[in-house]
Amino acid sequence: MDKDQRPVYSDAKTITRTFDQIVGKTYSSTEVKLKQNWKQFNELIGLPKHPATLIPMPLMEWQNQWKETIDRVRKRWHKFHANKSRQIGFTDIMQRIFAYGGFNVYQGRKIFNIAGTREKTAKKNQTKLRSLFNNIENQIADNGTDLWFKLKNGTEYEALPANGAIRGDTKIAAVGLDEAAHFKLVDDSVVMDAIVPIVDTNMSDLFLWSTPNGKRGSFYNIDITQNDYFKVKLPIFVAQGFLYTPAQIKAILSRKEVDVEQEYLNQYTTSRDSIFGDDFDEDPGIIPEDYSKI
Repeated sequence: MDKDQRPVYSDAKTITRTFDQIVGKTYSSTEVKLKQNWKQFNELIGLPKHPATLIPMPLMEWQNQWKETIDRVRKRWHKFHANKSRQIGFTDIMQRIFAYGGFNVYQGRKIFNIAGTREKTAKKNQTKLRSLFNNIENQIADNGTDLWFKLKNGTEYEALPANGAIRGDTKIAAVGLDEAAHFKLVDDSVVMDAIVPIVDTNMSDLFLWSTPNGKRGSFYNIDITQNDYFKVKLPIFVAQGFLYTPAQIKAILSRKEVDVEQEYLNQYTTSRDSIFGDDFDEDPGIIPEDYSKI
């Protein structure tokens, strides 16, 4: 669909009616099943906004490639590890994947969103995820709490801090660990020890994404060893031409007060708290490679 042909939804009633028509139980031969159409789903819930201009922008090539890659390799891998630069929007795309999955691959099951070691951080991430459903409020069955809500089709979304307890429920479909290298724990292996057995038993999807935090911890160890994780690296250069000009990237990488090798170039250097903390805001970005041949 060309940019000029994208549907324009003028009000909430139009949005609700369109969603019901496309995702409802009755389809005509010409209707598109939105739950099977990633592009239309994102147009309906609202496209991401450029962080500088706040103008809605289409999903970028890397975002669509990442979604397609997950779908393509899921039969072989169900664990994913992403070593990413700051400010390239990985959290945003993962939340969109979780929202979309609630109507198809994850439908009727539970999706856990784990962030930081404080409930405040978990609530913040969950609020961002919940906001993706603002245009399709009629699909919410129970708004629950700041950390949990449920769709009419039975899909549940729950947020927890890293030191929270994930129950061994067979309904768990996916678990996402945001900034997995920055959990403020002396030994973060306890987090993985609690999650991985549940993921393996249920064949759930597990997603770990983070900026590096030194040569330590589970995130680092997973990255440097041979295992059953599908791994990607995303330096700041993947956002060139979309969020940053070459000159802006050069300026960022010239900063002296920041460990640019670690924050923007995927290198494990020093173990220290990021200057951004674990409550930073992300913006959309790009993936470096075309994984279409996988």
